Amino acid sequence: MRMTRETRRALFWAKVKLGAESMCWEWTGARNKWGYGATSLDGRQMNASRVAWILTHGPIAGGVVVCHTCDNPACCNPSHLFLGTQADNLRDCQEKGRHRCVASGRAHPRPRAKLSEELVLEARRLYARGVSQVQIGNRLGVHSSTISRAVRGEYWSFVEEGL
Repeated sequence: MRMTRETRRALFWAKVKLGAESMCWEWTGARNKWGYGATSLDGRQMNASRVAWILTHGPIAGGVVVCHTCDNPACCNPSHLFLGTQADNLRDCQEKGRHRCVASGRAHPRPRAKLSEELVLEARRLYARGVSQVQIGNRLGVHSSTISRAVRGEYWSFVEEGL
């Protein structure tokens, strides 16, 4: 049996510590390693702030992220949320001086990354020469899955040779 919209909405907001409109409304459920509320909507895992936006304003177009004016990843207060591209979000991060999003003077989407831009470029060069991802990972001291994501551009897509 499919859950009604009202039930889904009530279950979601029951996990948010509501307050005055000017306050952050903290997600009280599980959080991911970056501090964002971790939940699902219609069987799809997503950040709680994204679900808060969808339940309040409706669907979000592809390629659009939910950003926080308050810079609190656990906040679900719709008045603290706005839509933008990932580039908008990273620009907002830099303008506000949040150091965790800056690496080598450029916006960095993974603040606790094990690789640097230089190591990503080295991994890509080695891989292009036929060195296996396992060998590259051993050489750089990271798991081969980290190398795989870097060379395929799943992570570090903003890093390009010559920039």
